[in-house]
Amino acid sequence: MKNLFLLLCFIVLAQDALIGQAIDYPSKGTWQLGLGFGEIPMDGSFKPSITFGYHINSKFYAGVIYQFRDQIRRDGSSFNAKSSKLEGLLRSTEKVAHRFMAHVRYTPIKNGPYLSGGIVYNGQDIETMQFDDRVRVVHNVEYSGNLSIQQSRPAGWGFALGLGYQYHFKNGVSAGFEWTPAWGQYPTPTYRWDGSSEFTEETINRLTSQMNNAFRKSVTNMYKVFHIGLSYRLQ
Repeated sequence: MKNLFLLLCFIVLAQDALIGQAIDYPSKGTWQLGLGFGEIPMDGSFKPSITFGYHINSKFYAGVIYQFRDQIRRDGSSFNAKSSKLEGLLRSTEKVAHRFMAHVRYTPIKNGPYLSGGIVYNGQDIETMQFDDRVRVVHNVEYSGNLSIQQSRPAGWGFALGLGYQYHFKNGVSAGFEWTPAWGQYPTPTYRWDGSSEFTEETINRLTSQMNNAFRKSVTNMYKVFHIGLSYRLQ
């Protein structure tokens, strides 16, 4: 399905380029329906999403974005695993919950980028990091064995403000993207520690504090919606 969507994007964009169709800005009272992704479709990530909205006039659009659940294998690209500073990562998988946003877009300049503001909701995300069996020195204490860390970001919502851009073709199709986070609203993760390493409570508390500090420094961990995709104007 992901490859089919990417092929469709290429066909739509190539068609308009070949026949020389210029941009066609939506008129007042135009409905819009779209499909897309909530993650950049690479390295195994695939989070399908749907959009629906209404162009009030040439500057304002009101709509919703809904993104379905997905499971992503992070492995070496896992930010949370790296923040633990533990060696021997075997694999990291993340269950990414659904996302929802009701928002209004404001496009101050014709054919330019838009501001997006509204309410965003993210479900609970759970990442499981598995480490191999070895001897580790953690905060000057030596441990041996394997380890599994499950980090959960609780579900929540917030008022969000972001940016986006949408290019409108004469054939009714639009292509665009946006990133709209709830600024500064970082949830506090919860953890489950398993494995034969048998960390002490003090070590677990120190690792938890270390990972939480890193968690709050990444803008991707705020409640947010990222969307990239195609839509069609129901003219």
